[in-house]
Amino acid sequence: MATEPRTIRVFFERQLADLRESVPSALAAAVVSDDTCLTSDAVGVTDTLSPQTAQLRGLISSARTTASALGLDKTRCLILDGTAGVLIVRPVQTAKPRLIVLLLADPRDVTRALNGMHRFASEIEARLTAAPTAALAA
Repeated sequence: MATEPRTIRVFFERQLADLRESVPSALAAAVVSDDTCLTSDAVGVTDTLSPQTAQLRGLISSARTTASALGLDKTRCLILDGTAGVLIVRPVQTAKPRLIVLLLADPRDVTRALNGMHRFASEIEARLTAAPTAALAA
């Protein structure tokens, strides 16, 4: 599959940098697509997350199935809290499926991170679904 157009990659990079700056303990942030092309704001994140894309999608799928069974309605994100940090994965609903991935060192930043990720996902959805040709021209 082809990589993202340059204007979209630049948009992702700026938004990821803003997201990472707004969360004090953010270690890395990335946008992952089905073809494993990544846009990240941290060196080394691409190598770490690229082979994990299928596993991240599997986790989201499992979370959606579980949430549906529990009556939680639409699943918006998955949070994995480990002893060494927190992984938050947020699917983005566009024609080309994407995930926003954020790694945190401090679980106390989860609320701030979720707010930023939901805002970023809304901006991606608005930019890439409202006017596809305008998104490429911007």
